[in-house]
Amino acid sequence: MNRAANKSPNPFDEYATQYDAWFDSPEGRVLFENELAAIRFLWRQVCQPALEVGVGTGRFAQALNVEFGIDPAAGALRLAERRGIKVNQARGEAIPFPDATFGGVLMVATLCFADDAATLFREAARVLRSDGHLLVGDVPADSPWGKDYLRKKETGHPFYRSAQFYRAEELEVMLRDSGFLVVSASSTLIHSQPGASRTESPQSGHVAGAGFVCLLAGKDRGSILSR
Repeated sequence: MNRAANKSPNPFDEYATQYDAWFDSPEGRVLFENELAAIRFLWRQVCQPALEVGVGTGRFAQALNVEFGIDPAAGALRLAERRGIKVNQARGEAIPFPDATFGGVLMVATLCFADDAATLFREAARVLRSDGHLLVGDVPADSPWGKDYLRKKETGHPFYRSAQFYRAEELEVMLRDSGFLVVSASSTLIHSQPGASRTESPQSGHVAGAGFVCLLAGKDRGSILSR
């Protein structure tokens, strides 16, 4: 593991084991499988090799055969490394790989913890090949799940106190401004509610009110950021 110094304490470092264990809880298993299915709905089109930005403990990367991962939380990366991911301690705003390295970049619940969303996406564009794709999976701010996380943020929840959530429409604008074109989308957590999750099949497109939305974006060949 190649490590860089963190600028401030990170709850995903301090509570990495507890965070990872949540995925094995009844609610965690259902949410993970629903979100994974929504990602797979689009990810099958993405080329290798692939990088997950904000890899955390490596659950999604392992399930999707994503070989590389970066994250600022050393504690989480130790668990990802045990899952076979080749990890580097780094933020998405400064990805430690050369230009045009990857065919796919994955970000699952990463944008909400980014210091600079525009730089995050520009870095993703930089490390992607011209035919590469970025898949962003996140919780829309205006969904019941986004509102629930915002309430947790207001109470000082250690994982959400610094989180920033966006509407799916805002996310599309940020991607376009960073040199991407959204080519497809998928949604899940449409019928589930916070505290009452159930297994769902992913639906194509951005479904209003969905608690988890994935956008697959390709590099805009006409954008100067893609040249």
